[in-house]
Amino acid sequence: MAEPADGASGKQSDDKAAPGGKADESELRAKRRVNRTVLLIGLAMVVAVGLAVFGTFYYIEGERQRDVQAWQVRLGIVADGRAAAVDEWLDQNFGYMRELAENASLQLYMTEISMGGDPAARKGKTQGETDLGGTGAGASAGYLRNLLVATAERTGFKAPPPVGEVAANVERAGVAGIGLVDKNGNSLSSTPDMPPITAAIRAAVAKALDGKPVVIDIYLGASGLPTIGFVMPIYGIQQDGAGAKGIGAVIGLRTVGDDLFKRLKQPGDTAKTTETYIVRAAGNAIEYLTPLADGTPPLKRSMSADTPNLAAAHALAKPGSFAINRDYAGADVLAASRKIAAVPWVLIRKISRAEALSATDTRLKTLLIVFVLLIVGVTVAIIAVWRHGSSLRATQAGATMKVALERFENMSKFM
Repeated sequence: MAEPADGASGKQSDDKAAPGGKADESELRAKRRVNRTVLLIGLAMVVAVGLAVFGTFYYIEGERQRDVQAWQVRLGIVADGRAAAVDEWLDQNFGYMRELAENASLQLYMTEISMGGDPAARKGKTQGETDLGGTGAGASAGYLRNLLVATAERTGFKAPPPVGEVAANVERAGVAGIGLVDKNGNSLSSTPDMPPITAAIRAAVAKALDGKPVVIDIYLGASGLPTIGFVMPIYGIQQDGAGAKGIGAVIGLRTVGDDLFKRLKQPGDTAKTTETYIVRAAGNAIEYLTPLADGTPPLKRSMSADTPNLAAAHALAKPGSFAINRDYAGADVLAASRKIAAVPWVLIRKISRAEALSATDTRLKTLLIVFVLLIVGVTVAIIAVWRHGSSLRATQAGATMKVALERFENMSKFM
């Protein structure tokens, strides 16, 4: 009777073992599904956080670019105004020379000279008193000399008053003035302080005789002051039509000072680091033609055009552009540039980046911190809710399993 009992017991044990193996396999598959779901949820959360952070930085950068664009418009408006003021100054000086070149008495005088031969060959006459064959011509020369002197006094084409010099009858080196030259570049008449005719002036006269006004670009004159020249062709009587050649030219040389430099200042400007200056290319160098904010006088600073991120180099390469570069002092600046007509100059209007964007950077940094904290807070809250839900589900599952276990034990005892 014992053997059947043992056989029955063994069979019952095998039956118990089989359902147990199936349960373990089902439980393993369930765990795998849970792990896969957790992984997908985790990846989704990481992607969502990444996208949120990227969106935050994209928004912040967009706001910064909008503020930079606003400064571009602001600096461009000022640069346009200052460039127009410089153009007006150049046109005004050309206008003074044009007024002389179109003077009927001067045209008649130059016509008579062109018909009478080279006045340089005549000896024994003082400057401005070239004998044209009679006392009437000498009177005309005196009149025109007085006209030049009066125009120079009125328009500023004269030497600045001496500073720190004793008033004495000592002849000064030519600094500025107005002069008349014939078609060969020979001086006919001039104001007392007119500099001598140099090769550069003769070259400018040669260009002007073709009918186009010429600017003698800024240079350091005999007095060490920046000097600029304006050359206007003179035509003979009834010879100013198309294709006419000039019979001479009027030359005006003047020192450059506050009459130009004050035009670079923007009225009502309250910013501390704004500055407007003019530059030009000189071979592989860049020359600063106007005074700088650090106290550098005009034409006393030059920098290599190869200087990395130099605002002046960028402006000369792309006149009319806007960029964030470095100025002559190495500071990061926002700079807008404008081309000056009739001369190889570029005007630059700039402000330091620190002053222009400090408020923007502070505001955007605050926004960035707030957005990042919100993202972190939302992420932590989601994780906390998920962990709390998982804990509740685990507790419920544990309670259900405990009840099932008790039932199984009771059934086992019953069996």
